[in-house]
Amino acid sequence: MNIFLNIKFIARSWWRNKLFFLISLLSLTVGLGCTNLLTTFFIHEYNVEKHNAHRDFIYMLRQDSPMEEGIKVTYSTPDATTQIKERYAEITNVLRVNRIPVHLCKYNETTIKQFLFISADSTLNHFFPYTALEGSLKEVLTTPDKVALDKTFAQRLFGNHSGMGEILEITDEEGQRKNYKVAAILEDRPQSFLHFDLLTGMTGQSWGGPALLKLQPGASSLALQEKIKNDKIPALVPGSQYYIDPIKEWYFSTGKDSKQQQLSFFHHSDVLLLYISLISALLVLTIACFNYTNLTLSRTLQQLKMIHIEKLMGARLKEIRSQLFLDAALTVWFAFLLSLLLINDLLPWFNNLLSAHLSFSFFFSWQILPLLLSFIFLMAVVPGLYISHKLSGQTLNEYRQTYTGRKKQQLIWILVTLQFILSIGLVYATTLAQGQMNLIKSRAYRYENTIEIGNGTSSLSPLYQEMKQMDGIESMSLSMSSVLYSWMRELPIWQADGSIQHHFIVHIPADTAFFQTMHIRQIAGVPPAKARQEYGHPAFINENYARLLNIDASKIGHKLNEFDDYSDSLSTIAGIFENFPFNSLEEEVGGQQISIETEKKLTQKGMFMQIKLAPEKRGETLAAIEKLWKRMNDDQEFNYIDMHKEFMQRNNKVITLSKILISYSCIALLLTCFGLFGISWYAVRHRIREIAVRKVHGASHWDIVWLLNRSFLWQILIAYLVAIPVAWLLMQHWLEQFVYRTSVTLWNFLTPVFIVSAITIITVTIYSYFSARISPVDSLKTE
Repeated sequence: MNIFLNIKFIARSWWRNKLFFLISLLSLTVGLGCTNLLTTFFIHEYNVEKHNAHRDFIYMLRQDSPMEEGIKVTYSTPDATTQIKERYAEITNVLRVNRIPVHLCKYNETTIKQFLFISADSTLNHFFPYTALEGSLKEVLTTPDKVALDKTFAQRLFGNHSGMGEILEITDEEGQRKNYKVAAILEDRPQSFLHFDLLTGMTGQSWGGPALLKLQPGASSLALQEKIKNDKIPALVPGSQYYIDPIKEWYFSTGKDSKQQQLSFFHHSDVLLLYISLISALLVLTIACFNYTNLTLSRTLQQLKMIHIEKLMGARLKEIRSQLFLDAALTVWFAFLLSLLLINDLLPWFNNLLSAHLSFSFFFSWQILPLLLSFIFLMAVVPGLYISHKLSGQTLNEYRQTYTGRKKQQLIWILVTLQFILSIGLVYATTLAQGQMNLIKSRAYRYENTIEIGNGTSSLSPLYQEMKQMDGIESMSLSMSSVLYSWMRELPIWQADGSIQHHFIVHIPADTAFFQTMHIRQIAGVPPAKARQEYGHPAFINENYARLLNIDASKIGHKLNEFDDYSDSLSTIAGIFENFPFNSLEEEVGGQQISIETEKKLTQKGMFMQIKLAPEKRGETLAAIEKLWKRMNDDQEFNYIDMHKEFMQRNNKVITLSKILISYSCIALLLTCFGLFGISWYAVRHRIREIAVRKVHGASHWDIVWLLNRSFLWQILIAYLVAIPVAWLLMQHWLEQFVYRTSVTLWNFLTPVFIVSAITIITVTIYSYFSARISPVDSLKTE
């Protein structure tokens, strides 16, 4: 019997059992697709700069944050960088990189708003080997007002046109325009640590920023770090320490460092998110494998009948084994090929979800393809060999004695229970992640349909006066500080042991409408408008500021500097308001002060406006504001911050995790439905005689349905008791990273069992109900 004949028999077997073959194939396709996608992404992130020969010698220069203990910032002053480069022979090169804040890039009629523009030292290629497709990168890095474009960005801007020598008009965030000449087009670097769309040289005055060090081969970064500490190289705060960390530790770190300073042009991966995603994908693959096993066992009897007929027709044992092996192996390989098509369709969504740079071609690289092929080979060969050797030598009577009795039922019971455990655990994790996301949304309500305009360089009072009667504005405020990008001052507090604890206070001078515009709830004191009349310089403080200074409602009317020596001596405590978050819920809300300023002072220094827009007129109101802005600012570009979008972006880690868990939970539940359908078929198929006898003795259709559902409900209960404690421990560990976290409620514990039970009952009931309607006489004849 040749291989083509084997394939012919296999195809006939698949067609006879087409429903179960299709379910097995879909289960494996989804499981392999999800797992391969997350595994590939994990490897892609872990092997950043894999092809860079200098990778192991590149280190990030960091120092203690002046704002928060235990956090390192990637910043150094030009003087400090120069001293470190000149003083230590271990350092061969220093590279300074910084982002240029820009709003849009314009070339002829083409305008692009979302892009990343950076400046770098001429030492760039000593760290990262960029290849110029056209032009000279050296010329860009050493000549003012010239830029290099990443190839992908160049295609967005110029299309098929080269773009070399063209002039780009760049508008910065303050509305100032500057022209740059395109002097180089750079080849894309996959798995690059450094990301940018446009690059120019750092040829002007530098105010400091991130710096990378390249060490001599064999040089000790720890020894160099200790030298810098002993030599007392100037830092942001006296006594602060410098750190020299490998770039992998910067972009692939866990623990408290996961809250480290984020820089858009340096690659950074949230390791915790990667691990949770990878675990979720492996759980989905496990469920898919359980499905495949269950459905394969469910059609074993048909396979054995076929084997028995082939033996009677003279087929040899080797030929039968070859046929069984091909059956299992081909199913896995078909699923793998289909999973690649699924990955290709999901990749844009996946990249957008995780802000990834994964390309479909990477799946066929030497980093991934051998690993995927090895994995698929094992999945195809091991089960195929087992099935071919186990079944090929068995007779129908041996099969019935071994697999149709208690042993087979126990195996199916274990696999289905494990499937329930994984599904319940994923659903529970999803409910908590969704709860944390809902908490973020509840804190973000004050920012909904609210924008902030202003660049801190000119007063917006004339614009404010013009906009007072504009339709589509619910409320607006004029202030002397940005809300989400506000300045902070230090508040040192002496502790009982004589140490000093450093806190930071956000101060926003604003008008009386600020509380209404930003939906800030006042806890104690007089309203802002009344405070403006009663006190010369009214100041409202938040709960945490009041707690730090032991201030309560009885202290309203007192001077603020009675409690805080570093505050304005004129400010009078007018009230206390609830904490409102600026950043991620991972961070505790610090001290906040809102001063109600005079109209005269705001006219001179009111450089920011917070505007609450009517949602139904948002688009037309923004267009009207832009038109007014350009008319009053000599056609300068209109920029604004969408405060809700910005706040949600700062909490993107939770939102992304929640979306991933929801996606994988839905996939897991869908696969569970597939598996339950096959198992219910098996249960009905092997209980035909029992069902017929029960119906003869008066059992109704619904009695039969309950009979088949009952065992599954017991399995769900057992799976629930196993899954919930484990999932609870893992999710509690995850929630510990948040200062403000959702509380675990009874609903979190009940939702998984309700969802899994409902899906099970619906799936099993549909099939068992139609099976119960079959005539008992026909059932007994068939049996």
